[in-house]
Amino acid sequence: MYRTGIGYDIHPLKQGNKGLYVGGIKVSDLYYAEGHSDGDALVHAIVDAVLGASGKGNIGMFFPENFENLNRRSLEFLEYLCSEILSGDFEIVNIDSVVIVEKIRLLPYLEKITESIAKALGIERSKFNLKPKSGNGFFANSIQAYVTCLLATRGDGSA
Repeated sequence: MYRTGIGYDIHPLKQGNKGLYVGGIKVSDLYYAEGHSDGDALVHAIVDAVLGASGKGNIGMFFPENFENLNRRSLEFLEYLCSEILSGDFEIVNIDSVVIVEKIRLLPYLEKITESIAKALGIERSKFNLKPKSGNGFFANSIQAYVTCLLATRGDGSA
């Protein structure tokens, strides 16, 4: 049996040298995404898409805005998903994503982001796709991510 999920996240962009992370890769030293953790909108949207497809809830249920998650690296969220949510019950068929950010060009980082996400999820690189977009003047002060995920159930399909 197959199951689909969708994820979305948005964070305001601020000037500062905390670093902007997309898919676990630092893509800017001039901007950062304001958020409770590291503000990695792509990873947050992937988490929600996988949780939605698995029927296990949403990112806030597993990683609430508390002291433990303050400034936490979002890639740790993906590692948790693999070990606690996907293990045994589901296999990722593919993940497709769009990231909209105007102030940074993501194309030079595309391969590194793909490798980072694939490694964190324990999947082949061909199962993850990212399409960076500029927003054409509409989203100058934010970073947004949209993600779809297709899971296949393992075993009897009752997951």
